[in-house]
Amino acid sequence: MTSPASSKPYFDEVAGQWESMRQSFFSEAIRDKALSAAGIRQGQVAADIGAGSGFITAGLVARGVRVIAVDQSDAMLAEMRQRFAEVESIDCRAGEAEALPVDNASVDAVFANMLLHHVEHPAAAIAEMARILKPGGVLAITDLDEHTFEFLRTEQHDRWMGFKRADVRAWLEAAGLERAQVLNTEESCCADSSCGTQRADVSVFLAVGRKPGGEAPSADDIHSAVRDHYGAIARRSDPDLAVVTAASCCGDSSSGASCCAPALYDDALLENLPADVTGLSLGCGDPVTIAGLKLGEAVLDLGSGGGIDCFLAARQVGESGHVIGVDMTPDMLDKANAAKARMGVTNVEFRRGQIEALPVDDATIDVVTSNCVINLSPDKRAVFAESFRVLKPGGRVSISDVVTEGAGPDGLPFDVLSWSACVAGAIDVNAYLDLMREVGFVDVQAVDKTEGVGGEPVRPSGDLRVYSARITGRKPA
Repeated sequence: MTSPASSKPYFDEVAGQWESMRQSFFSEAIRDKALSAAGIRQGQVAADIGAGSGFITAGLVARGVRVIAVDQSDAMLAEMRQRFAEVESIDCRAGEAEALPVDNASVDAVFANMLLHHVEHPAAAIAEMARILKPGGVLAITDLDEHTFEFLRTEQHDRWMGFKRADVRAWLEAAGLERAQVLNTEESCCADSSCGTQRADVSVFLAVGRKPGGEAPSADDIHSAVRDHYGAIARRSDPDLAVVTAASCCGDSSSGASCCAPALYDDALLENLPADVTGLSLGCGDPVTIAGLKLGEAVLDLGSGGGIDCFLAARQVGESGHVIGVDMTPDMLDKANAAKARMGVTNVEFRRGQIEALPVDDATIDVVTSNCVINLSPDKRAVFAESFRVLKPGGRVSISDVVTEGAGPDGLPFDVLSWSACVAGAIDVNAYLDLMREVGFVDVQAVDKTEGVGGEPVRPSGDLRVYSARITGRKPA
């Protein structure tokens, strides 16, 4: 059901108050997820369609991206120009979503936040956004799921009462975009009716698609995207909460790609750990418990994040042992070091580095652990080779990670959000174990965490299966 009324007069009227209104409607987490999904990088050009007062544009400018900001409301554009008066990398243009004032194939990414439900022809708007993308460019749309809150049409001039996700995906595909997905952001948009008798709380989806052509993402692209994704999670974390909103290594459970159980650790293990440490647990298992750590051992945790596995390992190896956490995300390292200082832990240190080139000396580690991180690497063989290098003879690896049984005809689709969420980077479990053997590990084994089935899984003949596994091996003595 749609409304024929244009939303332009409404936005002209509320432009001066829009930023404060927007803050009550939805959070910055939506912007973080959209930017991570597109993998936009410094020096690139992005279009912000339905830019309003600059919600998406602000995030793009902070990343060193040049922005073409398009909006139908002259008043909104005036607010944006005033807000970003000192910024030279923004080009504000008046225009409609169904007829964008932007050249063909001229931008690296297109963003549309809460725009689609205001336009008359959503499919035409998506086709226009696809038109202006360069080959290989990404479209990221955040908007409302289908709902029944009629007052949003009458009071906020919504033309559409949200959308069915299947329809949005079909529009992406009809516009010629590949690898189209419509994902759950685990965020919502909230608004109260003018009379105060109704409150809308509508879930928000993230639709992504890629224009065919262009170069495949490089290892640096993937590293940057993953670092941005997890950096945003660290910045959103709240020390007073036991969980981080929408932070998980898991895919959307509705997609069939979810791998993680609700509880990864025994409650007793987490006693006396700060909430901001347990809340930044972004793994898919408990590699510390399965490692069987001993007093005095040296442990290396790959992709240590907020430090939960390092702090758990530190308890088990005692003051005579030592734990090193390596992570490439400065925001996560800041969180981990802050927690270490508060807890007074002395046998843990955190180092910045990539797991493909570890800042650790040869043959100095007894146990390498990792929790839902190696699947994020674009060069998994290098990770295993580095792990082998730093282990002492007889040392062992204890890994929780996301793997697949078999591979689809074209593998899992690449998009930065899926890669950062441990889905697109997952590989066949047998290929995973073969890489470990190639670098010298012996007695390698993968056990399905959920089903507890030992040995190497048999590939099914049906749909691709994505799951969390406990993976172990050792370096010959």
